[in-house]
Amino acid sequence: MLIVYAHRDEAFEQQAKELIQAQPWLQRWDELLEDEALLEQVGADLARRYPLTRQHGRHSTPVEVIVRLLVVKQLCQWSYQQTVEQVSQRLELRWLCRIDGRAVPTESTLLRWAQQVRPETEQVLSEQVRRLLKEPQPRRSRKASR
Repeated sequence: MLIVYAHRDEAFEQQAKELIQAQPWLQRWDELLEDEALLEQVGADLARRYPLTRQHGRHSTPVEVIVRLLVVKQLCQWSYQQTVEQVSQRLELRWLCRIDGRAVPTESTLLRWAQQVRPETEQVLSEQVRRLLKEPQPRRSRKASR
């Protein structure tokens, strides 16, 4: 059964609260990713895989999580494996992708989802990425060479 929104874990939210407040770009990216039209479009693409995906079967990974993982992959220009590793390790990315305390999907699963997204939807995702790239991003510090 296709699920659109992820369940929010309050304990995880409390744990991540300080980290998120220290990085305001995360909150802005989160707001920009709350696009219901985009979720609906990606959900329609994912539902095409099996005829009764929306009504029957076990609960899917929420469409919201899938969209956020694909966008983070594009934003950071990571491979599928790097995306899974980074989201697994970084609390702020787990929060942004709505993974919370659950297991991060594997790279093969992420690839399968990406392959189900139609080209029209891929364009909308790319536009969302371009919009996010215009936002202030975290600064990366460099070690001073001596």
